Amino acid sequence: MDVRAAANAFCGLLPNIGRAEVEVRRPYEGVVRSKFLYGAPVWAEDLPRSRHSLLLLRRLHRLTTSRIIRGYQTISHASASALAASPPFELQALVLRRVYHHLRGLCSGSDTLSAGQSVRDVREEARLETWERWRIRHAIEDIIRPHRNVGAVLPNWEA
Repeated sequence: MDVRAAANAFCGLLPNIGRAEVEVRRPYEGVVRSKFLYGAPVWAEDLPRSRHSLLLLRRLHRLTTSRIIRGYQTISHASASALAASPPFELQALVLRRVYHHLRGLCSGSDTLSAGQSVRDVREEARLETWERWRIRHAIEDIIRPHRNVGAVLPNWEA
């Protein structure tokens, strides 16, 4: 079963109406994310070069975030991801790649600069960097194509 089929199967379980709250919807994102980001350290750096793969990935992320916020297909990807507080999968893949390379460097003994950093520290640093990249991306996109939701959510991220 491919990732898109799994995401669509979960969509049947989580309709846009009903009582499924964050406790149900966050695991939904986790399942879809873990299925898709499996092997991310290998392909994360090459992803921006493949427009087709990037569009498929963003379509899946939009579907996932729309379900988390109980949105409809008419909501923009920027608004859905901002309201769901879910960075794009391509940025999450870069976090996994960075942690993987840190672990690989520690195992081989070649990475002496980061030997003092724990995996938790590297993961947190990469996560914060991802949020900053994502915030900047939203700010730039909001200038080009304003989204009321993004404008309302961004100031809360900085608090």
